[in-house]
Amino acid sequence: MKIVHITPDLHTGGAQNFCVDICNELAKNPEDEVVLCSLEKMNDKQKIMFGKINPNVKFVCLDKVTNSPKIIWKIFKMLLSQKPDITHTHLRAQFFAALPLVLMRKPNIHTIHSVAQKETPKARRKLYKFLYDFFDFTPVAISDMVLRSMKEEYGQKYNVKIDNGAKALCVTPKYEDTKRFIENLKENENSKIFVSIGRLFNVKNQGLLIDAFELLLKKGYDAHLLILGSYDVIPEFTKECREKIKTTDRIHLLGEKNNVADYLKEADALCFSSIYEGMPITILEAFSMGIPTVSTPVGGIPDIIKEGKTGYLSKDMSPESYCLALQKIIDDKKIDSNELIDLFNNNYTIEKCAAKYRKLYQDKITK
Repeated sequence: MKIVHITPDLHTGGAQNFCVDICNELAKNPEDEVVLCSLEKMNDKQKIMFGKINPNVKFVCLDKVTNSPKIIWKIFKMLLSQKPDITHTHLRAQFFAALPLVLMRKPNIHTIHSVAQKETPKARRKLYKFLYDFFDFTPVAISDMVLRSMKEEYGQKYNVKIDNGAKALCVTPKYEDTKRFIENLKENENSKIFVSIGRLFNVKNQGLLIDAFELLLKKGYDAHLLILGSYDVIPEFTKECREKIKTTDRIHLLGEKNNVADYLKEADALCFSSIYEGMPITILEAFSMGIPTVSTPVGGIPDIIKEGKTGYLSKDMSPESYCLALQKIIDDKKIDSNELIDLFNNNYTIEKCAAKYRKLYQDKITK
């Protein structure tokens, strides 16, 4: 079976990370040939994700720099050249690939990585519904919440759900240096370390997290917040986040890192403050290391964050509510790391996820 995955780019986002991981996993099967096609021209921002691609995965880049219609022709030529049995699109790649995929008359799987109504503009959602209703295009939800939003947007008959999967994280050769860095931050062994992972972006809402953490520090809690992620997506938002930081010796903007596992290994909890989400890969990766999550109650996150078992949720989107969730995870000390690792291994590994997608591919090809 020849499978072509199409992603708009290889930036360090959860969907892109999932795309690379599932391609790597699918390529382990000697009976399958896996191609990963990225539309956007490669640049330095994509080096981290590009470096994760397994040599068994054939990589194709179409050098898209603008939304010129030329990309449609490039996709068509790529598909003619690769001759896939099935295609799998991610994010806005389905929009650019729609016409070539219809002309090729090959089945397409599209993973909806977020709330269906938030994933793409309304006009595009109308196009997607047309594709799902009249052509061999199949939407797939990544969580129960995404499934509900998918049915609301595209129709009750669309009910395929495959829970997100992630590759278990392992520490890197940089771990000892990272550990020393964090130990030097701590005033004593009881100091708590919270880690946020993700590009500084308004949807990720790191401003709320900073405000909540400032409240936590004012209440006398001994903690540090490490924010890992690139700054260059929206410079104005980055500037706003920097201006919110008053306690500079406790809240640290560390930039983009290619060894997030090392930071999670030393963390007491992962922090998410997003406005909306599907089922974040980063939370699953944290589970694989036994690390709980404190998050806003959005998207598919409440499906996996259970109070006192896998983490804590704020009641709403206010700094005060998020601060209370941070306090709970410090004060309660109820969460069992081994249970988190077991939960990951039993439900959210990339191996289990890829096996479900492979079966879906086979069913579609046979049909």
